[in-house]
Amino acid sequence: MKKLLLASAIAALSITAAHAAPTVYGKAYLTLDVKDGNDAAKANANTETRTKLNSNASRIGVKGSEALTANTDVVYQLEYRLEVDTNSKASFTARDTYLGLANKKLGTLVAGRLTAVDDYVNYANVTTGSPVGDDDVLASVSGPRANNAFAYFSPEYNGVQLMGVYALDETNKGTSKEESFGRDAWGVAAKYEPSNMPLKAGVSYLKAGADSKNTVVFDSALRASVAYAVNPAITVAGQYQLTDAYASDENGLRSSVKKQKEHAYTVSGTYKVAQTPWTAYGQLDYVNNADHVKNNKEQRIVVGGKYGFNQNTTGHIYSGYLKEKATGAKDQNSYGIGAGLEYKF
Repeated sequence: MKKLLLASAIAALSITAAHAAPTVYGKAYLTLDVKDGNDAAKANANTETRTKLNSNASRIGVKGSEALTANTDVVYQLEYRLEVDTNSKASFTARDTYLGLANKKLGTLVAGRLTAVDDYVNYANVTTGSPVGDDDVLASVSGPRANNAFAYFSPEYNGVQLMGVYALDETNKGTSKEESFGRDAWGVAAKYEPSNMPLKAGVSYLKAGADSKNTVVFDSALRASVAYAVNPAITVAGQYQLTDAYASDENGLRSSVKKQKEHAYTVSGTYKVAQTPWTAYGQLDYVNNADHVKNNKEQRIVVGGKYGFNQNTTGHIYSGYLKEKATGAKDQNSYGIGAGLEYKF
């Protein structure tokens, strides 16, 4: 009996010890960017030069977990956007915020405001800061967020993990690339990231809700992404995305008229310079039927470098060139250079 009581006490203490204090985390990332290019929307396609101070995905958050049983934890995250350079109303708007349960054998289920699962298979994007075309691949849909959503992540098995997301049939409209998932929308993904292996690969599929809203009104997005570490210093990656869309109606919502399928390609590479804190990178993007308009094309090249001052602080420098070709309009050519400092805590 005493042994049983002692074992129970040890088990209770083990669970109590697993209760961790919340982790406060975040990052401040500021860059100074100079962009020069033609704006075809203006008369005579005048050249514009702009110098801007930009806050790049700066954020602050609280996250943590507590043991409910020996195998199940409650998990939570409250993460908010910060605009370090302005007093913007966008500051302290929600990024990924959720509450859920994590079981060692069954996986993790969370609910809240969530990024779609395609964001977990985006191996080819290495851009950072604010180069021309922003700091993501050029596909018209990439990592949209959804309100009132559930997401499931399976346990990893030999490097394989499955995941899915579903946005409930509530008001869930968005007006940007980041907020374009809609309501009654869903997505699935699978990724392969074996430990101590040079290969990473994944596929994802998103199906937007009926009221998804964006500069284009997307219907579905199929992505395949892969990265391969040639050696400890060099990694190469490639990605393809096929995005389907409908034309928008007079209210900016999805109509029944299908538009052109958008094909987006990305290749990239990184190189860790031996015996220095430098990492160099380059990325090439090409989009056919950009924004779902026939024969519209976008081409971009970005090159840059990162300097790791310490574990928390990174310096950035980069440049980019973007060419946009639209049927019946003058080509747009944009150039940009930038540098900045990123601090994580």
